Amino acid sequence: MVKTISEHCKDHCQVITPWIGIDFAQQGVWRGARFIPLPVRTFAILAYLARHRGTVIPTQQLLAVGWPDEPRVPDDLTRHIHRIRHAIEVHPNRPRILVNRRGAGYCLRHSA
Repeated sequence: MVKTISEHCKDHCQVITPWIGIDFAQQGVWRGARFIPLPVRTFAILAYLARHRGTVIPTQQLLAVGWPDEPRVPDDLTRHIHRIRHAIEVHPNRPRILVNRRGAGYCLRHSA
């Protein structure tokens, strides 16, 4: 049985599921009792999605979050989305929490 994150995620976390929490203080994700640190850009993208949870964020907007001073292409974002999904999804190849709305962008869902 997977432990819940309540003992690790206090005031500085956003709970995504009972087993997954985004830790804003340590810039990473708790999966039960395991902490997964994320690279700075990857965490910036996840944090932005978390602050706008339930909203589809256009790809270009997420690119501006990850790379505010330099132009990028969607493939740059795809690598970071892949890292985020491996941190928060039970089955990263069949995402239920961080979903893509083709042609629109990405959404961190309220419920999976």
